[in-house]
Amino acid sequence: ARRFGTDGRFGRLSTEGFSAIDDQLERWVGIQGMAGIVKALAQGLEVHQDVWVPPSNGLQAAGGSWNVVVPRDQSYNFDAAVIAHNGKCAERLTSSTPAKEVHALLRTNFAATLPRNPAPGSGRFTLNQIYSLIFEVPKGVMPESFDAAFVENEATLRWLSSNTGKLQQKAEHEVWTALSSPAFGKQHKAPQEFLEGTAKEAEVVDLMLAAVEKAVALPAGTLGGATGAVRHTKLQLWGAALPISRWASSDAVDFVW
Repeated sequence: ARRFGTDGRFGRLSTEGFSAIDDQLERWVGIQGMAGIVKALAQGLEVHQDVWVPPSNGLQAAGGSWNVVVPRDQSYNFDAAVIAHNGKCAERLTSSTPAKEVHALLRTNFAATLPRNPAPGSGRFTLNQIYSLIFEVPKGVMPESFDAAFVENEATLRWLSSNTGKLQQKAEHEVWTALSSPAFGKQHKAPQEFLEGTAKEAEVVDLMLAAVEKAVALPAGTLGGATGAVRHTKLQLWGAALPISRWASSDAVDFVW
C-alpha cells in the first residue's frame, strides 16, 4: 500500500475542467490491488479468509462472549464481535442475539436519496445501487492530467479514475474505472447476477462511456461505438453495500460501526 492523492493528480472534474483537491486527508491505495490495503492493516494478526458465517445462528451469545459458528468446522469464541457488513446480511446475523438495540440499528432501506423528515426512531441505513464500469484504452486516449477525480460535470457519473495511474504501472494501454451516480443506478437497475451479455449491459456501457467523454471533454464517439478506442469493458452493478447515510453518536463518543 502507498499514500495517494498528495501529488496534485487527485481532485474533481467540473465545467471548468480538472482541479486538484488538497484537503490534507490521508488516503491510501493498494499497489498490488485492493487487497494490499487489507494485508497492510492485518500485519501481525491471525487472519482466517474465505470463511462463510451463516446469517442464521452464525453469531451466538455465550455468557458475556460470542461464538462464531462455521459450518462443518467448529465454533470460535471471542470477547467481542465486529460485523464489517451492512444491509440485509448484517440484520440477519444479529436477529437472534440479545443485542436488540444493535439489531434495530441495522434496518435498511434501498433508495437513491435520503428520506425527508424521518420520524424519530424510524431511522434506517439507506443503501443505493451504482454501476461500476472498467474499460481499457490505448495510452494517450484519456487525459494525462489526473489519476482520479470526483465527477461534478456529468449527471451520470460520480467518480473516474485510472487504475494504471493509481498503481503507477507503465503500459501501452490504460485501465480506467467509472462509477455511476445513484440516480443512474436506480434508473437502470437490473438483476446483477444475470447482467453479462444482456441488452441492458450494452445500453449501460454505451451511456457511461458517452458520459466519460463529456466529463473529460473528448469528442463524441472517441471511446464507445464501432470505431471507439475502448478495447475491453467489464460492467458490474453494486447493489447492496453502499450506504449514503450513517449513524452519529448522540453523546459524541466514538464507536466502531
